[in-house]
Amino acid sequence: MSADKASSGRGGRPRAVSFDAILDAATRIADDQGMDAVTFRAVADRLGVSPMAIHRTTGGVDALRHALVSRIVGEATGSVDWPEDWRAVLRTFANELHDLLMRHPVVLEAHRSAPLVGPGADDAALRVVAALRTAGFDERSAVYAYGALHDFVTGHVAIRLGRGGPERLPLPPERRAMSVFVEHHDYDRRFAYGLDLVIGGITAAAAAPEPHEEPR
Repeated sequence: MSADKASSGRGGRPRAVSFDAILDAATRIADDQGMDAVTFRAVADRLGVSPMAIHRTTGGVDALRHALVSRIVGEATGSVDWPEDWRAVLRTFANELHDLLMRHPVVLEAHRSAPLVGPGADDAALRVVAALRTAGFDERSAVYAYGALHDFVTGHVAIRLGRGGPERLPLPPERRAMSVFVEHHDYDRRFAYGLDLVIGGITAAAAAPEPHEEPR
């Protein structure tokens, strides 16, 4: 719903605006400028309404920020076509999470301070853990294997988003010439190769599970 379609209130009351329209505007702001840029004033300016209209509809900035992340995650996970093979489930999860975080960096930003909550995020995690259980992992090992896969994806995306392209790295010419990545710095290939290694390691662990000592 655009600002042009927002209805005018009587007696000087703020024009009404739908929650979906607010989330659309807030998501664009968050993707462009980060979560801290999502304020009543910023969203109101984008929609052409008063900040009070945003407040009346959302109830608070924290609630708005939580809702926009939940909707992004829910829409992304709801459209996933999950395969049957457990290895394919892992690969699908990793690729979908990677693409989601690259499209919406604000999700990664939110994830840094708190776990992602909501039916979509929980369903994806439970689905991956269930797939790992079918591979032979006990519950604890399946959860940690899921964590290893999840951490690989989020770590890769965090580095990629933080550094940008290799040409943006502030390295002097002599340091760049010595870098191991000077001839091999394709982020997509780096992710695909790393994902193969992670899934290969998980597959090997499923075939010959070994007890792991608890950290001291």
